[in-house]
Amino acid sequence: MTQNETAPRRGVIYTAWGREHVDVARRSAASVKRWNPEIETAIWCKEGDDTSGFDAGFIIPEGMKRPKIELLSQSPYDETLYLDNDTIIRSDLGPMFGLLRKYELCGAQVILWHRKRHLKKIELDLPESFPEINCGVLLYRKTPRTDAFFDDWVRRYLASGMKIDQPAFREALWQSDVNFYVLPPQFNKRVFEASELIWSDAPKPRILHLELLRPQKNGFLRWLSNRIR
Repeated sequence: MTQNETAPRRGVIYTAWGREHVDVARRSAASVKRWNPEIETAIWCKEGDDTSGFDAGFIIPEGMKRPKIELLSQSPYDETLYLDNDTIIRSDLGPMFGLLRKYELCGAQVILWHRKRHLKKIELDLPESFPEINCGVLLYRKTPRTDAFFDDWVRRYLASGMKIDQPAFREALWQSDVNFYVLPPQFNKRVFEASELIWSDAPKPRILHLELLRPQKNGFLRWLSNRIR
């Protein structure tokens, strides 16, 4: 960045529907601020939801089928990290955002990509060596190509009739010219091997993305979830 250039506005965005999901997103946003107090946070939710704990709150427009992906292009930030609500940040995000000096869009591959549920086809026969991207952690900067990619992703998702959006992302990415980078798995930590809980020389997770962090009805699971930091 030259002296005449202004620093890009960076932020983390969420979408949530209902109090319990907003509460989970608020916990994630608090973890962002714990490590990155300078980074803004914003949430899209339904009218009347409590948006305290976020720097900005927006109402999800009526008629959207999949707000999570339909709102990505409407981020108020120049550089955006989209996070699913069931996430916890455990590090400085500066090095991650630094990728956007070169790349336009970043995401981590699905770890268990070999399973049939991650090889679903919509229109294209793709090699299994081009696995799905887990769309719960997406880093991007606003460019014409990312806007076009998100539009194509939404179009493919709506046409697919599927409830899941990752097959449409995979096929859109295959045919896109967006400058994409695959994040290391520590930036979207979904699976732990038993040995990791004892000892591991691998890098520590930077972003936890765990089902346990979702709203829990079971009292023990809720207690366990609340202990994750």
